[in-house]
Amino acid sequence: MILPADASYTEFCDYIVGQRGPLSDDELQSMWEFRQKTLSLTVVTGRGYRSQLPPDEQHMTLKEREQKVLSEARAAGKDPVYVGRRWV
Repeated sequence: MILPADASYTEFCDYIVGQRGPLSDDELQSMWEFRQKTLSLTVVTGRGYRSQLPPDEQHMTLKEREQKVLSEARAAGKDPVYVGRRWV
C-alpha cells in the first residue's frame, strides 16, 4: 500500500507504525515534517521546452545543440566568438 498525498497525520502514523513498528512521537513528527517537505518537490525534466524544439533537436543534449548551431553558423560564413557566457 502507498500512502496517498492527502493522508492525515493520524493515517501517516498508523501506516508508519504498521511498517516499522513502534516509534517515539519525536521520530514520527520528524518523519511527518520530512514527508511534507518532499510532497512539495517538483521534478523539472525539460519535456515542455524540448517539445518546442524542431524534431531533429528534441533528443539532443545542450552541448550537441550548441555544436549544431556553431557548425551551421560557420557553414554560413560567420565566425562565432565566445564572449562571457554566450556566443556572439
